[in-house]
Amino acid sequence: MQVSKISYRPDIDGLRALAVLAVVIFHFNKQWLPGGFVGVDIFFVISGYLITGIIFKEVSRGEFSFVGFYMRRIRRILPAAFLLISVTTLLGLAFMVPMDAKDLASSAIASIFSVSNIYFWKYLDVSYFAASSDMVPLLHMWSLGVEEQFYLVWPALLVGLYKVGGRKGIVSAALLVSVASVLYGETKLVSDAKFAYYMLPSRAGELLIGALAFFASESWKNRCSKNVAQIIALAGIATLGYSIAFISESGGFPGVISLLPVVGVAAVIFSGAVGNNVVSACLSFRPLVYIGLVSFSLYLWHWPILAFYRYAYGQPAGYGYVICGALLFATTLASYYLVEVPFRRPAKQIVSFKGVAVALAAVLTISVSYYAIGTKGLVKELSPEGYHAKVTAHFNQTKAAYRYDYNCQTSRTDANLITLNRCLIGPRDRKPSVLIFGDSNSAHYVGYWKVIAENQGVTMRNIAHDSCVPFAGEKSRPYVKVANRDSCQKFNALVRENFDNFDTLIVSADWEGYKYRTKNYVDDIEGLVKELSSTGKNIIIGLKVPIFRGYDRACDLKAIKIPGIHCIERGVYADPGETEINKQIIAIAQKYSNVKTFTLRNFICIDGTCSAYLQGKPIYFDLGHLSMAGSEQIGRMSIAEKNMPGLLSQK
Repeated sequence: MQVSKISYRPDIDGLRALAVLAVVIFHFNKQWLPGGFVGVDIFFVISGYLITGIIFKEVSRGEFSFVGFYMRRIRRILPAAFLLISVTTLLGLAFMVPMDAKDLASSAIASIFSVSNIYFWKYLDVSYFAASSDMVPLLHMWSLGVEEQFYLVWPALLVGLYKVGGRKGIVSAALLVSVASVLYGETKLVSDAKFAYYMLPSRAGELLIGALAFFASESWKNRCSKNVAQIIALAGIATLGYSIAFISESGGFPGVISLLPVVGVAAVIFSGAVGNNVVSACLSFRPLVYIGLVSFSLYLWHWPILAFYRYAYGQPAGYGYVICGALLFATTLASYYLVEVPFRRPAKQIVSFKGVAVALAAVLTISVSYYAIGTKGLVKELSPEGYHAKVTAHFNQTKAAYRYDYNCQTSRTDANLITLNRCLIGPRDRKPSVLIFGDSNSAHYVGYWKVIAENQGVTMRNIAHDSCVPFAGEKSRPYVKVANRDSCQKFNALVRENFDNFDTLIVSADWEGYKYRTKNYVDDIEGLVKELSSTGKNIIIGLKVPIFRGYDRACDLKAIKIPGIHCIERGVYADPGETEINKQIIAIAQKYSNVKTFTLRNFICIDGTCSAYLQGKPIYFDLGHLSMAGSEQIGRMSIAEKNMPGLLSQK
């Protein structure tokens, strides 16, 4: 049986090169190409165009075979993908700390079964305290999950639509579903942004717009003038260029905004099909075409290399870029020439050595991953003596405040927290005279206040709300993400309703993090201080602790297995002095006799140097939050040095 194909177009390989280069540059450093992530959307459109063209031509000639189609997809995708997943998993289990190794094992199994996008939608932690997704080695496999799920649905749907309504039926359905998909993605940006980003229903429109580009080019191939094709091509590449350079991931994606790069790519593909033009000529430039040919392997390997490097050594710079680039060059060529090219050729035997090798790689990866999940990521065979004890000790030292039962930090307002006994620190047989409230930066001080409360015999109640600036009423809304605004406003109302039950109010927040949200920020802070002072209570305002951009709480554990990591050096910097916002808060507080500020900076920044380590131990959970153990450690030092706030009194 003869297989119908779309005529080879070098300009499409050029588009592939543009897509993969945009993605790789973006992932090397997001500041270099802010919209480079839309390269994935370019791939989706190209896939939709080519797959639809191949299937439609075969269906219309009565030659289509589901077995043949899926065997070609398997040979094209799975060998290189399974090799990447296997190597990444084995390396990760050998060098990553247990929690991360366990997550990697789970994502590896999901990737093998082409459901990694579903896995990351459900389980990728993107919360306020989540580790950077830049260090998740198989995160990029979500896009293959989307494509492979599309391949399961679209061929059968296309064949069925062709039998019922012919070409018009297919085009009508593709147009309807693509519009619905884009609009659905837009609605999900607020209710479930992860679903919108990772899942097929909100991405199908991009692949189907590629399908529509195929039918449009077939219909207009002999009816579109060269000049019109030229204009469409230039408009398309300009739109695409704008998207790559200026679309921001923080603006919400995909949704309606995704139509810019998607329609731009479709226009370039369409114009190249209906007639030669300057854009298709440029995209057919030999070096671009070559990059397009190896683009699949380049895409597969670039992300794990960068993720592992960041995991061990932080953001690449200087020689780091050279090392990552060299590894990427070598792995791409090896994957393309040793795996991709040989496996694309159909095997002569029903059972081939190559096919068995691919199956064994998948089985090995699944087996090892299940074993790692069962041991919670701690693979003793790949760990030195005493590693488990070191893991436990380090976890306890760097554990976040929210993991402690007596720390009442919430992501959604719970009125019970203002009365629950577990939210008390100090003697629990007394009525609390101190209220500690604010956002997570208030919560990470609870360890310190716990030590002070126990030493002074003072009972305190703590309650905090993630990412919620402690401004009253509507004042908080501009500073808070849309999904948290109502909850934050209710939280701030709740604590104010209970001010009268306390003698002292201690409020802390990520004052640095909110400062860019509005122009009236300092005025709003002054309004908060004035409001609190007017209660007649003793007021303590906790200042923001120093921020350590290069800090990694798991660094000391990573250094046990990974050479060349210098943890303390990455958690140290020259003291730049107090931040401007902290200075402004201090100045505002000095206007009121019952208001004082509180800082632990003198324990963190000593003799011109700030360090995330104290007495050889890490005291931070992440770059801007103390760990609970670190907070308590400073509390004990504060007592020893008799350096404690003097506003505490017991009712």
